[in-house]
Amino acid sequence: MPHLEWEKQSAEYWSSSAGFIKMEENKTWTAHLHRNTRTGKGWTETKKGFATADKARRWIELEAED
Repeated sequence: MPHLEWEKQSAEYWSSSAGFIKMEENKTWTAHLHRNTRTGKGWTETKKGFATADKARRWIELEAED
């Protein structure tokens, strides 16, 4: 598994080289995963509704393995 360094930008926003997470108005976390960036044809995949920042970060870490 690749090790991602996470940087806390604020209480509601964390970023890494693979993506970022942010807290929404409803107090859940949304993960934004950067996909296929090496080919120059990248896009961002979004997954909403994480109860904690840890769960959102973990989803990005697991998906970044692919």
